[in-house]
Amino acid sequence: MRDDNGLTSDLYAIIGQAVAEFIREERSFKAHDISLSLHAIKSKSKDEELRHLCDAAMRLLADLMH
Repeated sequence: MRDDNGLTSDLYAIIGQAVAEFIREERSFKAHDISLSLHAIKSKSKDEELRHLCDAAMRLLADLMH
């Protein structure tokens, strides 16, 4: 499902998964930390769709940071 910005709910879900790790561990974080977490998720996965999703999420965060 796509929203008005062309972002899928899966993209939001993967970002949420990365953020949830920080919240669960009660650690503070910034957008860069989320990108690093997404990179780790991507590195551990053999699922090509998940890897593509992580790349898209990292690009989105990079755009928001700059």
